[in-house]
Amino acid sequence: NISIMLKLLCVTLCVLFFSAQAILKVPVTKIPGGINYRGFGDESKRAINIPLDAKSDSQYYGPITVGTPPQTFQVLFDTGSSNMWVPSVQCPWTDLSCDLHTKYDHSKSKTYVANGTKFSIQYGSGAAEGFISADNVNLAGVTIKAQQFAEITQEPGIAFLAAGFDGLVGLAFDSISVDHTTPVWYNLLNQGLVEEPIFAFWLNRDINAGPGQGGELVLGGVDQSHYTGNFTFTPLTSESYWEFSVDSIGLGSTTYCTNCKAIADSGTSLLAGPTAIVAEINKAIGATGIFTGECDQIIEQYGDQIVQWLESGVTPEQVCEEIELCPNGALCGTCTTLIYYTQMLLANQGTEKEVLSVLEEVCTLIPSPNGESTVDCAKVPSLPNINIKISGTNFVLTPKDYILNLTSAGESICLSGFIGMDIPAPYGPLWILGDVFMGAYYTQFDFKNQRVGFATAAANL
Repeated sequence: NISIMLKLLCVTLCVLFFSAQAILKVPVTKIPGGINYRGFGDESKRAINIPLDAKSDSQYYGPITVGTPPQTFQVLFDTGSSNMWVPSVQCPWTDLSCDLHTKYDHSKSKTYVANGTKFSIQYGSGAAEGFISADNVNLAGVTIKAQQFAEITQEPGIAFLAAGFDGLVGLAFDSISVDHTTPVWYNLLNQGLVEEPIFAFWLNRDINAGPGQGGELVLGGVDQSHYTGNFTFTPLTSESYWEFSVDSIGLGSTTYCTNCKAIADSGTSLLAGPTAIVAEINKAIGATGIFTGECDQIIEQYGDQIVQWLESGVTPEQVCEEIELCPNGALCGTCTTLIYYTQMLLANQGTEKEVLSVLEEVCTLIPSPNGESTVDCAKVPSLPNINIKISGTNFVLTPKDYILNLTSAGESICLSGFIGMDIPAPYGPLWILGDVFMGAYYTQFDFKNQRVGFATAAANL
């Protein structure tokens, strides 16, 4: 765990038409580990469940306060959803995910307004449930009055245990807002609190960035110090998510899609696309599923012994214990699955050589639990660039951009920034340009002109 102090960096206020308007700059903090979730379809039903991941990405979040006197929360600013929610003091003590985060207590706020409408969003490991309330919400010194949001009394699964943020502020369109609550961004505009109907993200991808240096969200304008050159703008194709058309996505001489639908999504850490196409891209860059790598490692080290033990009548569980991978080893699950397949092959009278050969193939067929893939870190500098063409402009992702170098317990792994995610019609098939892309390109969300703009991000400012 990394302990991080968050502070407000800058608030610039001006008076226009007798109302306070501002460009709001919200510092964004980054920590290793994160959560990927996204549902598509009717937001109130969330028919598509996306698994939560607390290991393979990064979280970008910043501070807000709720109520009078203020109660402070760290929230994920998410352009892929529209609701705001924070944990409630009414969470049962048995809900550890909720218990380990800051909780809102409406009984301590003079500006709280009761509503009580039931609220539920479905995620991959369960539903986030609670009820609607209203209160004043402050971002970087500017206060939204009577903002509706959800008090969460049940958080989904254990993944939120690892989250560095307490809640979430959605920045997508009101058409996908659960319970039709007015999004925070709409209220900033309706109450005349921002100067322009534009907001922008700068995400610091420097792995050595210190506390409070994860990036910056600007509400009401852009920060010219965080990009170079000019913006390339592309019109929105849907007022739900920030959706637009991508001319093409390619690697080297191979083009993997043309006229593809895509969204810019600050709430997704990787770059997601249709599973079959992403599998081709990962294969082209030499990425293998995390499970595949672990599986190959077991075969290389213990293959002959495994076959001999099973032939002598030792059970799969005993085999994994003998090679000290179970019951508590990190590869216990991989070992158990592999031994199961080995036993099946031996039952069909395969020779030791045949069994080991087939097992190597089996390793490539068993998927990683969350679809992640890794590459050999030594080969990263020689990998090809990814080319994403938008409105005629080619946006290049270098291996440094699309490979995430993660370190845990002194060991490094290089994670592919591409992950398969099949979104059904009418929203899909869809590409999700998450933090992997937004870290390389400063992203402007232009609400008035219904467009998204991209410019080369300035590094480490």
